[in-house]
Amino acid sequence: MQRTSRATVVAPHPDDEVFGVGGLMSTLVERGYRVRLVAVTDGEAAFGQLATDERAALVARRSEERLASLEALGLAEHTEIIRLGIPDGRVAAHEPDLAARLADLAGPVMFASWRYDGHPDHEAVGRAAAVAASAGGATLYEYPVWAEHRGRLSHLGRVRQRRFRLSPQLREAKVLAVRAHRSQLEPGPDGRPVVPPEIVDALYTADEVVFG
Repeated sequence: MQRTSRATVVAPHPDDEVFGVGGLMSTLVERGYRVRLVAVTDGEAAFGQLATDERAALVARRSEERLASLEALGLAEHTEIIRLGIPDGRVAAHEPDLAARLADLAGPVMFASWRYDGHPDHEAVGRAAAVAASAGGATLYEYPVWAEHRGRLSHLGRVRQRRFRLSPQLREAKVLAVRAHRSQLEPGPDGRPVVPPEIVDALYTADEVVFG
């Protein structure tokens, strides 16, 4: 990875940055990097259709959870958060605008969700980031969030894979950071959590991977 003083992380929803590159973000800050977190959506559609007041409450809760999550990794005071407010679940419809905005925000190196991750918002973010990186000359690394758990790594082809090994202490901090997103781990309106417990359990032994 090239040396630079700033890294931009693009997250489709609150929690994606921690699942994908939480440990790497912490390591970058320890090495003196400034981290800019671009929050594409507010994650307001996590539970489908909600009343207006319920949706607003969920947005507020998820924002608080994100801050607690970053705090668990020692990132809260070192991360600039930029919220774009693109509608959750409809990122693809705003892809050209997102690409233009990311071109202005990318800086020299950018991390974004993988364009084959298996979630439409994640994939739209990956495509938009690729366009932005090409236009602005940023170095782009894409991170998987759901792909490994949905058997989609066959899309890798010859894409270069970089693996970052996390220390036991950093893994533990990452698990705590993920657990801060309680709204996604508790049973939702349908009785099931958005994030299955086995995915959280897998973090205890998982390293992080980026492509590019």
